[in-house]
Amino acid sequence: MLAKVPGRALVWATATGIGLGLAYVLSPVSVWFFIAITGLFVWVSRGLPNRERRWVLGTLTIAVVLRVLVIAVLFLGAETGSCGWATPTPSRVAASIEAAGGTYTTASCSPLTIGNDQFVSFFWDGDGSALKRRTVSIQNIWLGIPIDPFLFFVAFDPDYGWTTYVLVLSYLQYWLGSAPYGIHLFNVLAFLASTLLLYRLVRSSYGRATALAGLALLVFLPTPFAWSVSAMKEELYILLGASAVVATVAVVRTNGIVKRVAPLLLLVGSLSVIETVRVGGRLILGTGLGAGIAGGAITRRVSLMLLAFLLVPYAGYRTLGNADVQVRIMSQLQKFAVIHIGHVRTEGNHYKLLDQRFYSDLSASQLEDGTLLAVRPVEDMTPAEALRFVSRALISFVVVPLPWQLQSRTEILFLVQQIIWYLMVFFAAIGVVAGLRRDPFVTCLLCGVTAAGALAIGLNSGNIGTLVRHRDTVVPFVVWLSALGAVTTASYWMSWAMPETLDSE
Repeated sequence: MLAKVPGRALVWATATGIGLGLAYVLSPVSVWFFIAITGLFVWVSRGLPNRERRWVLGTLTIAVVLRVLVIAVLFLGAETGSCGWATPTPSRVAASIEAAGGTYTTASCSPLTIGNDQFVSFFWDGDGSALKRRTVSIQNIWLGIPIDPFLFFVAFDPDYGWTTYVLVLSYLQYWLGSAPYGIHLFNVLAFLASTLLLYRLVRSSYGRATALAGLALLVFLPTPFAWSVSAMKEELYILLGASAVVATVAVVRTNGIVKRVAPLLLLVGSLSVIETVRVGGRLILGTGLGAGIAGGAITRRVSLMLLAFLLVPYAGYRTLGNADVQVRIMSQLQKFAVIHIGHVRTEGNHYKLLDQRFYSDLSASQLEDGTLLAVRPVEDMTPAEALRFVSRALISFVVVPLPWQLQSRTEILFLVQQIIWYLMVFFAAIGVVAGLRRDPFVTCLLCGVTAAGALAIGLNSGNIGTLVRHRDTVVPFVVWLSALGAVTTASYWMSWAMPETLDSE
């Protein structure tokens, strides 16, 4: 059999096998990453015409290569000697361990290492270094390797940003070995998977031009690019949201009960898991999907649209007129206000949404553990003040950061993307109108998920950096509406300008 194999092919096959073996020994996560990326490329290119396939695969290849190069720079440029992660205070850890009957020894503030390599992360990566420490600690616990009591407490501390994303990364390293930089590759994979899921959906609903334009825009937008190479949980959160949207469309449009089982399980699974990744995720995503389904049903018939225009205001008036409902709404808005004040009182570049008296009334008095007394100033919030709070939150979700709010050099560099974001919002409005004509159901789903996310993020924000990071969790849904708006505008302009061109000739 070997005699029939060309010598050159045999040499290349042998070299490839040796290369893959060496790569797997050095970094199993990297090998599985490229296998998964290849699978995504094969899946997304199925059924595409040759020219479109070349454009799609070329765009994706450039996007992957750029992200891998950025991660490689992080790996090669890792430096030792920093201690920049945020962890629970040693006093609280000591008290908890001693209360459980254990003995606490103070952990030194040393770099997180495997061998001689420090676990570093990008400057925009938030708690990336701390997250890596946490996942390695959990991995060592599962492997039976003794660790410092301080690290043991931090690893499973529910009050310190707990999310099942930590367990996902821990399992990844448990099976494939410690991979402080492979974590970043996992997020690249999650980003591409969510992007391609929406690409296939949009292509079938809005056409090739819109899908390709949205794909090119999304994979090269600066801040989504940054989050996709980070170690943060946003990409997994977005993947679950995109999966739920695609699954909802499949459940509604698939014929036959048996064929609906798989997308229905995907939908239920996404809604269940997303709550464990980020608290409130299920409510936000479920509300968005529910609004999208209702909107899709209403837009099918003119009679239902007219009925909705009549009944919705009346139902809202009757609901808001109920005293119990008013109390619940005001109570929830007060909680949002407390969170917002917390953002304003922390370090960083913040912005204000409440009337000035709420910030002025917030005195410097503190509890023993340093928690600001933010609850008292909002207890007497009036409905008019609450309405202004909600209005400012929604407006700020779109316009913040304004040029005069930018302070550092990094934020000034962000100004270019902010201009792109404004253009995206403008074209998205056009895209909604065009989308309601082409595919009302998908358009309503994208609008519903975006609106639910915008409301939740806007009301719970107060720090510019945090707002931008959280806002980018809905950008993948806005992009496609923006692309549709831009393509529609370009098509209209060309059809309007073409007759004049022909006449001039």
